[in-house]
Amino acid sequence: MTNKTAKKSGPLPLILLVEDSHTTTALLSKYLGSHYRLLHAEDGVEAWRILEEHPEIDLLLTDINMPNMTGHQLLVKIRKSEEPHFQNLPVIVMTTAEDNVDRNLAFLNGANDFITKPIDEMELLARVNVHHKLSRTIRELEESQRALAELATTDPLTKLKNRRAFFDNGAKYLSLSKRFESDLSVILLDVDFFKKINDTYGHQVGDEALLMVARILIELTRDVDTVARIGGEEFAVLLPDTNRLGSAVLAERIRAAIEKEQHVVGDKIVSMTVSIGIASLRTDAPDSVDQMLNVADTRLYLAKKSGRNRICVNDEGKTSFA
Repeated sequence: MTNKTAKKSGPLPLILLVEDSHTTTALLSKYLGSHYRLLHAEDGVEAWRILEEHPEIDLLLTDINMPNMTGHQLLVKIRKSEEPHFQNLPVIVMTTAEDNVDRNLAFLNGANDFITKPIDEMELLARVNVHHKLSRTIRELEESQRALAELATTDPLTKLKNRRAFFDNGAKYLSLSKRFESDLSVILLDVDFFKKINDTYGHQVGDEALLMVARILIELTRDVDTVARIGGEEFAVLLPDTNRLGSAVLAERIRAAIEKEQHVVGDKIVSMTVSIGIASLRTDAPDSVDQMLNVADTRLYLAKKSGRNRICVNDEGKTSFA
């Protein structure tokens, strides 16, 4: 079905109409077309495909008796979806006036409202307008919840994960690694002499230095890895399916990249190094993410004690690289 031209203030709200009668479809298009954009499906199978392709749909208006997938089956599929948008999508069912059985079953399956055939234009617009406003309110709440969740797990300066998110992800991956006997490693790094950078050049330069470290960590890690700022100048990387050798190779790449990076402040060049400690599930057998991080922290301390700007992979302070 052809969509109406969007107004200058923005596109009209989008409704999916599921109806196999061309006469009813034409009538509903006439009633709603001035106020809404319409997409059309002739059965539940086509409707489901359109819903997946268009998450911006605000409301579903569906008949009950259709081929391939009925309105009842479509309702059940929508409400059983794991997607919050589908679970909360307003659905108005069209039934005949005397069809109480279908109407009651539709409510049991998750319909929000119904309208009887033959359809009255004013009643249709009133019900659609109410549920469209409800849809918009629900969507705004969902977006607010996502934004709050993001704030709760994100470091405000670097936009990396924060300490809370690191431990949440760590607990999940540690459980999976123990269950499937797979590898898991943690890299813990600390910026060497960071207080001196702050005291000499100011906190703005210090913040820029931390942002540089965050950028390098993101560039050198995978999407599946968890990169977090867990303290002032302390960062941690959670590495699923990575053994001690693999984490040591990555740690050395990170160390070298940060050492090579130079930051110009006025007429001076600020260089920076990091010390890194590593812990791995297979070799260190930690019982928790906290224990794993403590092991990495002990080795980070040994790396600093041994001269800084190096990695440490065991409790003797040894490194595969130097």
